[in-house]
Amino acid sequence: MNKIIKKFLPVLLLFLIMVSWSRVTTAQELQLREICYLDYRTDFASLLEKNKDSLFPSSSTLGAVHFYRGLSYLEQSMFHQAIKDFRIARTDSSVSRTFCNFYIGVAFMLLKESDSILKICSEALNVPTSQLKSPEFWQNAPITQDHIFSGYLIGTNEVLNNITDTNLIDACLNFGTKDRDFLEAYINYGVWNFQIGQFNKTIDLYQHALELEPAYDSTIILCMGYVYRLAGDPDQSMKAYILLKSKYPKFAEGYNNRGCLYAYLEKDKKAVSTLTTAIRKDKTLLDALCNRGLVYLKLKKYNQAFDDFSAAIQVDSKFADAYYYRGFTRKAMGDLPGSITDYSRAIDLKK
Repeated sequence: MNKIIKKFLPVLLLFLIMVSWSRVTTAQELQLREICYLDYRTDFASLLEKNKDSLFPSSSTLGAVHFYRGLSYLEQSMFHQAIKDFRIARTDSSVSRTFCNFYIGVAFMLLKESDSILKICSEALNVPTSQLKSPEFWQNAPITQDHIFSGYLIGTNEVLNNITDTNLIDACLNFGTKDRDFLEAYINYGVWNFQIGQFNKTIDLYQHALELEPAYDSTIILCMGYVYRLAGDPDQSMKAYILLKSKYPKFAEGYNNRGCLYAYLEKDKKAVSTLTTAIRKDKTLLDALCNRGLVYLKLKKYNQAFDDFSAAIQVDSKFADAYYYRGFTRKAMGDLPGSITDYSRAIDLKK
């Protein structure tokens, strides 16, 4: 008997290792797709709304016409024409020079001309560009609108076009929030903190942004629910999603994220039910289809998982992850040729 055990022990150990590896791999693959819409803001629409008194001149001067044509050019992505108009407009005393410089900087940012942004900020603040690239300068800079706009422009540009000095980004975007009414500063600084994993800081910034602009509440609450989970506070995450449901009962993305939260909390039946509601609200919501398929896969309900990943592919035939997960499902069902086909399609799409 002992000889038989010794003979098959290596095979048994190999089998156990393979089973263990398979379980770990499965757990790693079931990464749910939560939705967070907030991204870096570069439209600055709220600035125009908040500063009508300072932006609107008392008469239709030539400078004012150039300024507003510049804004129209900017919205049409005609950046060089916008810059030319703003340069003319800032020579008119009836138009805010601060805002002209700011929108020149915005145009340069969208053109990805970092040196030009530093130059226009240097002109606005009357300091050398070398100082503007120092985090210490922003930690001690005077709090003026020109400084706030300049710091914000440099920080946002660094994030979008030139991430080299994270200390400079943090210092500049933080300085932008010295203006407690500067919505874009709070959103962008919040996104930056989210990007570097400072989730509690992100939550504080998003909460202030929500106070500033309730019109963005659906998007901000959705993202706050996601960030609360990442910060290790599932109770607050759930409260955010419940609030979202009460205010926007048709908002499918909120049900998707709440379904993900249930899944992370090992409440799989509630996860499936909530994700089903998300799909009923929006049959084209790929994330919800994919997430419910993943939960079914975890529960070894392979037929249902297969159907969900196939439905996602019907919505978007180029959705690589759906092919990948369906390949995983087919493998679990014993359909190795089918799994190879799906894996191959996913590889082609991910190239």
